[in-house]
Amino acid sequence: MRNVLRLYIIFTYLVGSFLFASYTHHSMGFSFNYYDSLYKQSISYIENEELENSLILLDKIISKQRDYSDKDNALIMNAHYDLGQIYLTRAFNYDLAITHFEYIFNNIYSVYDSVNSDLEIKSLPELKEKSLFMLGYIYHNHIGNFTLAQNYYSIFLNKFPNSELCLSVDYELESINKEILIFKNK
Repeated sequence: MRNVLRLYIIFTYLVGSFLFASYTHHSMGFSFNYYDSLYKQSISYIENEELENSLILLDKIISKQRDYSDKDNALIMNAHYDLGQIYLTRAFNYDLAITHFEYIFNNIYSVYDSVNSDLEIKSLPELKEKSLFMLGYIYHNHIGNFTLAQNYYSIFLNKFPNSELCLSVDYELESINKEILIFKNK
C-alpha cells in the first residue's frame, strides 16, 4: 500500500510539474523570448552579411508552431518580410521573395498595430503595405509580368491611398504603360 501511495504521489507531482511548466512556458513568454533572441541574431547576421546564418534562423522562426498571439504573429510575419528582402536584394531568387511577400499580404491572422517587445518589428498593416508594393515591383522590374505588376499596384492604390509609396506606385504604373506602348508600336 505504501508503494502504491508513493507512486501515486510521484506521478501526481510529475504531472503537476509538467502542467505547471507548460503553463508558465506559454504564459511567461519563454518560447517567445527564445524566438525573439533568434530574430535579434538574424538581424545581426544580415548586418554582417552572414546571410546563410540569417536564413537558417529566419526559417526556424517561420516554421515554429504558432501560438496565435499577436507577438507570435508579429515575429513570424517580420521573419517572412526579412526573408523576402534577402531573397530579393541579395540572393536574387525572385520566386522565393514573391512567396514570402504573398504570404504576408494574404495573412488572415489577427491585425496587430504594435506589439510589446524590445525588438523593432513592423506592424502587420505596414508589412502588408510594403509586401504589396514589393510584389508589384518584382513583377515589373525583375520578372517582366506587367499584368501582374499592374494588378498588385492597383490593389495597392485601393488599399493604401494615403501611403507615402503612392508616388512610387504612380511612377511604376507610368513606366509600365510607356513600356507597353513601346512594345505595341514595334
